[in-house]
Amino acid sequence: MTDDAPLIVLHRGANIFAHDPERAERLEKLRQMIPLAPDELLHVQVPAVYVVRLGKLRVSQFLADGREMTRAVLQAGAALTTLGAGRDADPETDTYILQDIVLMALGEAELWQLPPGALET
Repeated sequence: MTDDAPLIVLHRGANIFAHDPERAERLEKLRQMIPLAPDELLHVQVPAVYVVRLGKLRVSQFLADGREMTRAVLQAGAALTTLGAGRDADPETDTYILQDIVLMALGEAELWQLPPGALET
């Protein structure tokens, strides 16, 4: 997928908090906490990384014919990355055009916003 629009990449199985507690501690020093009320929409920045710390985040896509499709429900430890326009996405990743995506908290949720590339270290 190549496009001139910003992209969003889902990392469903990242399990940031379960597999590597030391990594989670390092990320906590970099994070900006984002609390979300039930049904609140998350408005993301580009580029950035977001990790679901508590609760669930529904990822929905609006299709060209007007239908809405739920692409994922991200739980604690899952992550998503936003990429700037003009970036090429790996075709084997769960990648979507950001303008077609809506992110909504299912119940109360807490996310961490991290600097771009924070999950790569």
